[in-house]
Amino acid sequence: MDKASRYAVKVACIAGIGNALLNLIHQLNEMDKTQEQKFDWERLFYEGCKGAFVGAIAGYIYGSIVDYENSLEKPINTDAYLQALASKVKLKKSDKKHLLLSEKANILVSVLKNNFADKLNGEPVRIGSTEKGTAIKDKFDIDVCFAFKSKSFSSTREMFENVLGFLVSLKGQYSIADVRDQKKSIGVYIKVGINECRVDIVPYKLTDSKKNSSSGYLFVNDNSFFSDNSSYTKTDIGLLKKSLLTETQKQIVIVLKQWKKRNGLPLSSYLLENLVLDAYRCNYNRISQTFTQQVIMVINHIASYLDVIVIRSVENSNNILTNISEKSKSEIIYACKEVIKKYEYQPNSVLKEFY
Repeated sequence: MDKASRYAVKVACIAGIGNALLNLIHQLNEMDKTQEQKFDWERLFYEGCKGAFVGAIAGYIYGSIVDYENSLEKPINTDAYLQALASKVKLKKSDKKHLLLSEKANILVSVLKNNFADKLNGEPVRIGSTEKGTAIKDKFDIDVCFAFKSKSFSSTREMFENVLGFLVSLKGQYSIADVRDQKKSIGVYIKVGINECRVDIVPYKLTDSKKNSSSGYLFVNDNSFFSDNSSYTKTDIGLLKKSLLTETQKQIVIVLKQWKKRNGLPLSSYLLENLVLDAYRCNYNRISQTFTQQVIMVINHIASYLDVIVIRSVENSNNILTNISEKSKSEIIYACKEVIKKYEYQPNSVLKEFY
């Protein structure tokens, strides 16, 4: 809908209701002064219609001016701008802060390996957005998985608590500022210059150490103030490490990460990556050639299906990534619809949305 029609309807409703309310107040004041006077519903209706008519004309005129100015705006190469944005905000492996954190992470990994040498199976593995090439430089961490032998601990809880306890004992050493237990990992906050960056340590217990397999169990830390609902869940780090995203899809993930950061949207990076893949699957043979339209395709897919689709994690089919709160879904869908509405009216609007 153009702005002229939209503003005509909106201002007509506001002006009509407003004028009717003013007349209502006016008539009630008159009735207080003159007891025999009765309320005039026709007069109220007339004033409401008059306000709506004047409001519709005013809204239409203003909207027409906006539409005219919008028609004069010259199209820009949004593909070039969005791809430049992706390149600008993407975390590069040569980034100084990343290199420093990576060095400190390597030291931490060595310390952990030495302490748990008899319990570990194979070399620790880095996973996550930083390794996939979909991290943004203003917000990134390093995720390292440690595979423990199947008989190393009696339970995943014991494994998690042992690793957590050891890491806590390292506070103040190796630039470690803080250690926090998280849902499925342990966050180690490391000083990098004036910043504190995070290395997530993910311990998991292999199903069978004898087989050449990366499948095992993660401890799910869910210890609330009133109860302990902690449990464990299946995982396969080998599958989780693999990235199915194409280079173009990685660029789209980076652009959308920047957008969700600007809007404070409760959308995890892993779910976002899977939504991008799902959008491409659902639009197979209908993929636009332009980068901007592919970004809009993904946003439109999220707006249309986030509240109904079920997306499962590749390493564990029981892990439903779309199982987030209705409030979060509504917030994300609304933000997506706003982008689409503005884009359909003026394609250049994507610059304001993402930059």
